[in-house]
Amino acid sequence: MEIDEAFSLISRAIDAGRAAHGYLVVGDLKGGCDVLTDRILRKLFPEEVAQVEAKSHPDIAWLEPEGAKRIIKVESMRERIVEPMSLAAFSGGWKVGVIVGADRMEAPSANAFLKSLEEPTPKTLYLMLTDQPDAILPTIVSRSQRIDLPLSEGLLEGEDYNAVSELFAAKDAAGLAAKLAELKDGADDADAQLARKRFFKTLMSFVRQLMLSEKIPRHQAFRNVEAVEDAYRQSERSMNDEAVLSFLLDRIRFS
Repeated sequence: MEIDEAFSLISRAIDAGRAAHGYLVVGDLKGGCDVLTDRILRKLFPEEVAQVEAKSHPDIAWLEPEGAKRIIKVESMRERIVEPMSLAAFSGGWKVGVIVGADRMEAPSANAFLKSLEEPTPKTLYLMLTDQPDAILPTIVSRSQRIDLPLSEGLLEGEDYNAVSELFAAKDAAGLAAKLAELKDGADDADAQLARKRFFKTLMSFVRQLMLSEKIPRHQAFRNVEAVEDAYRQSERSMNDEAVLSFLLDRIRFS
């Protein structure tokens, strides 16, 4: 959904007292996720906008991946999210925990966070931002409301984008597999995985366009998204790309 629609949905839920305790926001971290988070925080803390912008508000806990490996360690999760979010709000109102790159949580970090998500204090909201939802602990996903924003970064470009778009629309699994092989062959070893990720992220952008077009039921649109995520995981495990893509296209509902 578009950012305005996502914000309206969450804003109405907040006003009605039925906001989810956790929202899994899927999109570009430095794009749509960032913009939506800012709008939600401004709504919840309208009198402290300067602190919101400076990321210094005492009732907003922030956590991002750290170190060369860009991971979220369990120590950081406890110190920056679990412990501060368990305290009473300084302002007497909302407390918000923002996890940027939620897919970078190690297993102990995810398990430590899960209890906070399952047993939140009143007026607590968690925003989990990611561009790789398939890497997040399934029990966290199942306890969150998922918000899918349009993707704009990390996609294939130019002729590569157009070629994949045409092959996807034609449901040509063999052609898609050949294109993916071409992209990987054209990259060195260090960039082959990046080429694969850009390929599947481009496919994800197509199924999200189907979602936004409202040509298919929303529950089926989410199944399309899950199908692409499953295909990416299978491809990473070195399964035959043509077989993976053929199975994917069989699962996708186009209309």
